[in-house]
Amino acid sequence: MTAIPRTILHVDMDAFFASIEQRDNPALRGKPVVVGAMPGTRGVVSAASYEARAFGVRSAMPASRAQQLCPRAVFVHPHFEEYVHASHMVMDILRHYTPLVEQVSIDEAYLDITGTRRLWGEPEEIAADIKRRVLAQTRLTISVGVAPNKFLAKIASDMNKPDGLTVAPFDATQIPSWLAPMPVGRLFGVGKVTEKLFFDMGIKTIGAAQKLSLDFLEKKFGSNGMSLYRLCRGIDDGPVEVIEAAKSISREHTFQRDTEDVETIRAKLLSLSRDVAARARTAGCAGATVALIYRGSDFTKHTRRRTLSAPTSNGRTIFETAFDLFLKSPIRGKPVRLIGAGLTGFTDAAQTDLFEPPAASEARGAADKAVDAVVKKFGPDAIFLGGESRDAG
Repeated sequence: MTAIPRTILHVDMDAFFASIEQRDNPALRGKPVVVGAMPGTRGVVSAASYEARAFGVRSAMPASRAQQLCPRAVFVHPHFEEYVHASHMVMDILRHYTPLVEQVSIDEAYLDITGTRRLWGEPEEIAADIKRRVLAQTRLTISVGVAPNKFLAKIASDMNKPDGLTVAPFDATQIPSWLAPMPVGRLFGVGKVTEKLFFDMGIKTIGAAQKLSLDFLEKKFGSNGMSLYRLCRGIDDGPVEVIEAAKSISREHTFQRDTEDVETIRAKLLSLSRDVAARARTAGCAGATVALIYRGSDFTKHTRRRTLSAPTSNGRTIFETAFDLFLKSPIRGKPVRLIGAGLTGFTDAAQTDLFEPPAASEARGAADKAVDAVVKKFGPDAIFLGGESRDAG
C-alpha cells in the first residue's frame, strides 16, 4: 500500500470580526467596516473588512489613522460573544475531519489530515467540503491552504483570500521554485528587525535568501540561521499540536487622557470585568486566577495576579478582586493610561459547583445567565453592576 504523504491544512477565517458584523447587519455589507476603537480615541483597530483594507486599514492601527485613510469607514464596537460563538462552530466542523486540530487564534487553525485522508478523500476535496460546511452553518467564508507542512499551508491559505483554496506543491523538488518569488518577510520568524537585516544585504525575496549558505545564515542570525535555511526550502517538521483551551481571557481600556481618578478607574474595571466574565461563560469555562493589568504614563505595562479559593466566571467576583489589586498596587494615586482585567487558570465551568454550596451556585448562575441574555438582546450598555457609572470611560 502506498504511504500517504503528510498533509496539513491551514484554515483562516476571512476578516473574521468584520465579516461577522457584516453578516449580522445587512446595512454594513459592501461597506468599509472597522471593528475596534472609535475615531477620536487612543484605541486601535481590531479588524477591518476587505473594503477597508483596500484603503490601507489594518489591525493594530490607531483608530484615528484608520479614519484618515478611510474617511467613509463605518466604525463598530466588537461583539466578542458572537465572535467566540462563531469560532466554536468552525472549530467543531474542523474536528469532524480529524482530532488533530491546532487552534492558534480565534480565527485560524491547522489540521493534520494525514491519517483521515482514506476516510474523507483527496486533500483538495476535504478542503472544499470544509469550506462548504462552514459557509452553510455560519454564513462565513474561510480560506484554506493545503500543503505537506504547516509553514507551506499558512502561505497557501494567504494566497487567494478571501474565500480561497490553494494547494502548495508536495514534490520537494518543486517547492523551492514555488517559494522563490515570495517576499522574504513571509518566512516564519522574520519580523521587522530580521527583514531589515535581509534588506540591508539586498535580499528581498525567498529565492534570493535560498542562495545564502547555512554557514552564512548561522553567523548572521545565530540560532535562527538553521531555521531560516530550512524554511527557505519549504522544510518544516513542526507538528500540529492539539491545544485544549485558551490560557487566558482579558479586556483592556486605554483612557483618552491619563487619569488618577479612582472612581473613573473603578467604573471601567467594573465594565471590563463583566465583559471578561461573559466571554468566559460563553467559552464554558471558569478561571481560578484574576489579573489586573495597568499601564502608567511611562507606557510600561504591568500585571498583578491573585488566585481565588475557587474558579469563577462571575463579573462581580472578578471586579472585586481586580479592584482590590489596584488599590494595593503602586499605580494608585498616579496617572493611569490603560487599565484591564483578566482571568486565567481555567477549568470546565460545570466543575465550579464543587467549590460552593448548591444554592449559592444556582443563584449566581441564574443571575449570570440573566445578565448575558439582557446584554445579548439590548447591548452592553443595557445593564450595570452596582456602583457602575454610565459615564465611565
